[in-house]
Formats: sequence, C-alpha cells, structure tokens
Amino acid sequence: MPPPELLSIEKSDDVSTIWLNRPDKYNALSNELWSMIPGALDSLSEDGSTKAIIIAGRGKHFCVGIDLFDGLMAAKNSSEAPSEAVSNLDQLEGARRFQRAISSIAECPLPVIAVVHGHCLGAGIDLISACDIRLCSSDANFSVRETKIGLVADVGTLQRLPDILNAGHVAELAYTGKDIGSERAEKIGLVNDVYVSFEDAYEGAVEIASDIASNSTLAVRGTKFILQQSENLTTEQSLLLNGMYTLMTSMKSNDLKESMAAFMSKRPAKYTGT
Repeated sequence: MPPPELLSIEKSDDVSTIWLNRPDKYNALSNELWSMIPGALDSLSEDGSTKAIIIAGRGKHFCVGIDLFDGLMAAKNSSEAPSEAVSNLDQLEGARRFQRAISSIAECPLPVIAVVHGHCLGAGIDLISACDIRLCSSDANFSVRETKIGLVADVGTLQRLPDILNAGHVAELAYTGKDIGSERAEKIGLVNDVYVSFEDAYEGAVEIASDIASNSTLAVRGTKFILQQSENLTTEQSLLLNGMYTLMTSMKSNDLKESMAAFMSKRPAKYTGT
C-alpha cells in the first residue's frame, strides 16, 4: 500500500481545502511537507474554479512546528562533509526555501483561511500569520515556541505578527515562548473567532469562504492585491495605485455590469470573473 499524501486537496464547489496530512507526527512540517505548499496554492489559484482556500490539519493537532528531526537526519545523511562556509550557506538556503514556502501563502492571490485546532506551535504560527483569516476551536493553543528551544523565529512570525497584533503582545509571545489558549488568542486578535469544536470551526471557515466566493472574483483578488501592496506604500501611494487599479480592472469588468443588471432586476448576481 502506498504511503498517504503528506498534503491533500479537497474541493467543494468553489472552495478548496489544503489539508496538512501528517497526523502521526501532529503535522510537523517536514522538508517534503512544507515544500509541497507553494505548488498546491499555485494549482488552486490557477484552476479557474477555486475562489477561496482553507488550510487545516488532519488528526489531533493543526501543526506542532517544523520537524527538527527531519532536518537533522537530512544533514546527517549528507554524503560529503562540506566546509563550514558551505555548510552555513546551505543552511541559509534551506531557511530561505522554508521562508518562500510560507510566503507563498501570503502572496497567494486568493483569500486563505486557517482553521486551527489543538497545538499551533513554532512554524505553525509562521503558517497562520501568513493567512488572511484565522479561526480556531476552543481546544486550540498557540506558541511562538522558538525561544524555548534556543532559536530565533526566522520563517515569518517576527515579520508578520506585528501586522496582526500590537507590539506588546508580539513581544510577550516572542520573548517568553509561552502558550496561550483560544480565549486569549481571540482577545488579542490572533484569531477572528473561536468555535466549540474543530468541526464547527471548519464549518465556520467554509461559510466565510463561501461568502467570499459569492462575490466577484476580480474584485476579491483586486482587494487582496491592494492590501498586499499597501503594506509597503505610503497612504498617498496606495491611494494612487488603488485608483489606477480600479479604473483599469473593476470599472471595465463584466462582473460590474452583471452587478448593476442584477440590482435593477432584483436578483442575485452571477459573477463570471471576467
């Protein structure tokens, strides 16, 4: 019997779910697992039918972080002992590959919703901080765990968490490596909502994703694009880009014409994304 896929995709109408599928390892991100994330996102962004993406984990926990043992074994199995300089460069490039895999979530043109249950530790925080929307079940717990094991978080948490939480909360979580539960996570704004169970949280994500999918794909993609670009622009620059983008796309789209026709006919709009 072939081994199960470490990452699987489930499609339902215009909403797709990417499942972390390493339940026996609590979805720890091995080299093989995290390297599959960009390709999965690209395929869904380009399939022409998916309009929103959910990321969730199979088994008892969402993600307990990077699989350090997997990385150590890869280094141990190297056939040739390189110089310290080459070894350092190899490790840096490994970190950059991991960073690019997580960044592919933030850069995805479609909205991405994380559904967290159980543990979300270390690299799990990197992953969800790259998502647009975060939901969790009441049993979820979160930790920027790196300082607990003598590391500096280097895959996106320290760059993206400050855009989600205020500076004091970021500092507390990053310096202490402490665990926080779902109630605290909601209070400080790490998650949008807390649900009783994973099943309820997942259904909540599907509902939000379906609401997104019912809108014009062009408008949703354009909105995410402007939000992404505005992170590195002044307000005036962002306003200029926003105006140009709207003029060249939304105002010229068939979706806008359909919206107006649907309003006049008092019926739901049927968007084609054109």
